Amino acid sequence: MTLISDFALKKIRPGQKVSLGGGSNVADLTRAIAKANLALDLYSPAPATRQLGASLGLTIKPAEEADQLDLAFDGADSVDFSLRALKSKGGIHLFEKIAAQEADEYILLLPEGRLREKLDPEIQLCLEVAAPAVKSLLNFAKGLALKASVREDESILGNKLVDLYAENWDKIEEANQQLVAFNGVVASSLFAGEVTSVITVQNGQAVEIGKGENHD
Repeated sequence: MTLISDFALKKIRPGQKVSLGGGSNVADLTRAIAKANLALDLYSPAPATRQLGASLGLTIKPAEEADQLDLAFDGADSVDFSLRALKSKGGIHLFEKIAAQEADEYILLLPEGRLREKLDPEIQLCLEVAAPAVKSLLNFAKGLALKASVREDESILGNKLVDLYAENWDKIEEANQQLVAFNGVVASSLFAGEVTSVITVQNGQAVEIGKGENHD
């Protein structure tokens, strides 16, 4: 158990409905839940986490089967001080957002140093896009001064995954609004308002930071 997973485990109460997303810290939390033998109703948007749960003797249902969640834990590739997050590398952001919108609290478990003043431009904005719309979307993205590439792997639903890059993400919300309104775009990996708090490590201790709180 890590500092982060230990802190997260203490937030969970028996009988709660809990979603476990992806990432190494969520995997550690999944193992901690199994060891603690808590009576929970578990869900996950991540096939890998559901498989891990099965190997640990846990029954973890797909996140879209939940109609309400007490807590949802997840990882993220980049998070800024406003708790905007890019969850791009896994390509399952549609299902992660379903978990987020059903949860009373949507909490990101972050390695030390991943919470920063600005979103990391090395992390792409990923769109899930219906195949017939990809060509026109690439032209549209070019008009927004974004570099675009299409992944070889498809989404769980068989849609295309398009990665977009910019010199910086200072205007990411404005660009994202235009992109998600584009015909054929199914979901975006920008979580602009879903995150309620993050659990990370600062000065050797696990801390939970909510919106508007001090990040020092």
